[in-house]
Amino acid sequence: MNHRTTLRVMRNPSASALLCGRCSTNSPFLSFAAKPTTTTSYRRLASSLTSERSHDASSTAVFNPKLNPIATSRPAPLELPERQPDQSKVSHLFAQAKTYINFYKGGLRAVFANRRHIQDVIASKKQSVPGFREPSVFSPGLVPKGFSRADWVLLWRVRHDILRVPLFGVVLLICGEFTPLIVIFVDGVVPYTCRLPRQLAASFAQAEERRHKSFEDFERAAPEGVVKGNAKGAAQKHVLRSLHLPGMMWDKIGFIPPGMWASKGRLRMAFLEGDDRLLLRDGGVAGLEEQEVRIACTERGIDCAGRSDKDLRKLLDQWLRLVDAEETVEKRKRMTVLLTTKD
Repeated sequence: MNHRTTLRVMRNPSASALLCGRCSTNSPFLSFAAKPTTTTSYRRLASSLTSERSHDASSTAVFNPKLNPIATSRPAPLELPERQPDQSKVSHLFAQAKTYINFYKGGLRAVFANRRHIQDVIASKKQSVPGFREPSVFSPGLVPKGFSRADWVLLWRVRHDILRVPLFGVVLLICGEFTPLIVIFVDGVVPYTCRLPRQLAASFAQAEERRHKSFEDFERAAPEGVVKGNAKGAAQKHVLRSLHLPGMMWDKIGFIPPGMWASKGRLRMAFLEGDDRLLLRDGGVAGLEEQEVRIACTERGIDCAGRSDKDLRKLLDQWLRLVDAEETVEKRKRMTVLLTTKD
């Protein structure tokens, strides 16, 4: 599929209304959205590229350190002790509880270790990169000069986790060994490095369910596609819900607080803009570790259920191709098409 065909896919009739709205280059908001269809643009492209080189995680691929953040930015493996034949049930439960506590403590230590690491990276860049500007929450979309994709992702994960340390620390102190029973229902307060394997699996499964439900609600809210005045809010609500930005409580209530898009929605779009650009610059999807591929797909609203690593790499690669544009406005329009297009 050539570049001209790709642009035709991006500018399909259901997306034409998306491209005609006024959108400031200084605003990271999604201004409009396309009517949901039954086939995603990235899936159409993926089906036409069967002759391309496959990305097989089981092959002898060499992962690119410029693309993958340090391993401590992800949860460590958790190995629960098995019950011995001569061990009582109480003793076994106590041993498991101790393992959970050690896991959480290790995750908290990783948060601060990651913060020190990114601070060292920033200090090093200040000394070695002319014109380096430190990252700031007031300009979230600005990728510091000299940053790799690994640095960029680590920066955002540290920001995410540091904000959750105080509340999670209180929960851990109060609940102790019962913490796993509590946080499984409120994963939004848990730093990413402290999330249990079953918690991550449940989070992925719930994300797919929420995304499908959000698409159904979006179709009802905007049955005629983009209509000035009402579809903008519906599209923003859909993107927030499908990417699980409001959190479990607000999602169950079915209400999005005012200002949620201006805060969480804007930040996610700023992160994705920088991440897409750095992924392409630093070598592409082939250099990502398998865990990072799944995380990147989830962050972009790509369904992961039932898909192999090879399939996810192909879909992520198509996302990067479709949203690649020099102008910020055009890039955001393309991201909107994919985020509001149904599988």
